[in-house]
Amino acid sequence: MSKTFITSDTFFGREQIIKKAKRPFKSVAEMNATLIKNWNNVVTDDDVVYHLGNFAWDPLTAEKVLHELNGELRFVLGEYDDALIETCEFFDGITILDNQICEEIELKAVLCHWPLELWRGKSRGIFHFHGASLKTMKTDISKMNRVNVCCDLFKYTPQNIEDLYEMFEDYKKAQKK
Repeated sequence: MSKTFITSDTFFGREQIIKKAKRPFKSVAEMNATLIKNWNNVVTDDDVVYHLGNFAWDPLTAEKVLHELNGELRFVLGEYDDALIETCEFFDGITILDNQICEEIELKAVLCHWPLELWRGKSRGIFHFHGASLKTMKTDISKMNRVNVCCDLFKYTPQNIEDLYEMFEDYKKAQKK
């Protein structure tokens, strides 16, 4: 049975992100290799991965990485996704989602690169998953069901959305005690 994963802001090939985000890598090659390894350790070819913006820095890196990653890839574009747009048409199993605010009914989630204050279903417990903010906007589900899925916040590994939902249910149960 396939699983659904979610991540953002991998910035494959961007050397400056190592310093800017204080990533623990000595080189862009090490960063790319680790991100790919972590991705493929959890994602199979049968799984779906939603990537919420800022995938790769340049077209050559985007092409190389897309050849190596497992899963059916669905992209919400971020501000630095020109390389992805230039490259993705040459690949099967890749979808660029048309809307920048995507309501994924089967996931009971709203997906966007940018963090939203309001989204459809917020008052009914619908989760909002976003990227964009690296380490500046961490998840605080005591305030709202908004989750920053930036790879930097999850050990540079895509997260199984069902595991995230389970973690949040456990948190809510603990708060009621």
